[in-house]
Amino acid sequence: MRRTAMGNYLNERGCDFEVGEMLGGCNQCEECSFPPTSSPISFFSSNSCADDEKYFKLSLKTDDYGDETSWRITSPTNGNVVSGNGYLSNREYTETNCIPSDACTFEIFDSFGDGLCCSHGQGSYKVWVDNVEKGMGGAFESFNSVSLCATTPTTAPTLYLTPSPTLPPTTAPALMPTFNPTNQIIVSPTLPVTCLTVKINILTDNYPGETEWNIMNKDGNTVASGGDYAQGSTMYTHEQCLDVEGVYTFLISDNYGDGICCEHGSGSYNLSLGETTFIEGGEFSSSMQNKFVLVEQDTVVLTFQTRVCFSSS
Repeated sequence: MRRTAMGNYLNERGCDFEVGEMLGGCNQCEECSFPPTSSPISFFSSNSCADDEKYFKLSLKTDDYGDETSWRITSPTNGNVVSGNGYLSNREYTETNCIPSDACTFEIFDSFGDGLCCSHGQGSYKVWVDNVEKGMGGAFESFNSVSLCATTPTTAPTLYLTPSPTLPPTTAPALMPTFNPTNQIIVSPTLPVTCLTVKINILTDNYPGETEWNIMNKDGNTVASGGDYAQGSTMYTHEQCLDVEGVYTFLISDNYGDGICCEHGSGSYNLSLGETTFIEGGEFSSSMQNKFVLVEQDTVVLTFQTRVCFSSS
């Protein structure tokens, strides 16, 4: 917190000390206090300025630290033409002056760098030139500026109508032979892969009708299936395009409960992507299942723990 010189004085001596014939500090009597003086009445007006001058007015309300606030007006020919500082805190001031016509820049400063508003009070400022408002504010850091000169409007150029020139008669141009355009080879963009083809191979045992299988998505819906085979010791091949990043469960079952190998034949099963097998087996009792995810063209995640990478053809 910032402390003024008076604040430091009170902090060092407390509130009960004598100043002349009256008690100073925090315990001043009501009848000893005087009301704040109002801002002086200005006798300037827009009519009291010379022909080469303009009427400037500033309305200033200080924050809790009025002595930090100062301002000035500058011109390119006269430099600093008028300024103000040394203000009391939480007071309203009105400043009026006749300033040179080329005084175009008003600048307001706060020496602490927190402006007039709003960290330590609700200070503000507003400026006029010849009773026309030019700018206002209060929330800034170290300084702010307002232009006091009007921008000179540019006059639109006068357009002159010119008669259209008489065009001489033109002869028909000689036709040039045309050539067949060269055929362009358009290369189709590579579309992103949305599904991958998985091959399911089932080699039946001696009792093919007992074998069934299916592939389910993460919602439990069947997306591929097979079974009710008629020929024993026969390879059955199926293909299914499965979504990339899809979570799937492969389930194979034997309704007799002895699998497809090796008690009654040498049956087997495998799932492959391209030329690489990522699930295989044959020996089980009633059923066997494996979970997998087709991550990308050459990557499969099995049971969410084992990652198998390979190059597909």
